[in-house]
Amino acid sequence: MTRGVILPAKILDEIEKLLNRLYKKTEATAVLLIDVSGQLISSKGRVEGVDIASLAALIASDIAAVTEMSKLIGDSNRLKLRFHEGENASVLTSKVKDKFILTTIFKPPVQIGLVRLYTREVVTKLLALVDQFETNGSGVTRVVDADFSASLADEMERAFSEL
Repeated sequence: MTRGVILPAKILDEIEKLLNRLYKKTEATAVLLIDVSGQLISSKGRVEGVDIASLAALIASDIAAVTEMSKLIGDSNRLKLRFHEGENASVLTSKVKDKFILTTIFKPPVQIGLVRLYTREVVTKLLALVDQFETNGSGVTRVVDADFSASLADEMERAFSEL
C-alpha cells in the first residue's frame, strides 16, 4: 500500500504509541488514522471481514460529504466529531486539523463517554505532533501513485454496489 502522507519515523512512532494506547484503553475493535484523501496511515486492531483500506476511503468520503453539507447550510463550525451508533458496532470519527481523520470502531458494551474521553486526549496529542511537524518546516509531503485515484473510485463503486 502506498502511503498518501510521508511522516518522519519519530512522528510515526509517536502516532503508533497514541493509537495503541487508544486501542487498549477503549477496548476498541479497531483504531484508524487516515489522511483526508482516504489513505490509511496506521491502524490497530481489525474489523472481521472488512477491507480496512476500503473502509478508510469510505470514512474520508463521508467526512468530506458532511463537511461540504455543513458549508451549504451555513454552519461555520466545521465538523470535528461524527458518531455512528449501530447494533453491532459504533464508530467515532474525529478530524485532526483538516489533514487527518481518527476513527475508533467499538462494540456496544464499550461506553461512548469513555471512547470520547480517550479520543479527545489522543486528538490533542496528534494536533501537537502535526504542529511540531509543520513548525519544523517539513510540511506534509504527498506521494500518491498514478493509480490511486482509479483504485479509490473502484473501491467506492464496489462498496456502494454491494448495498
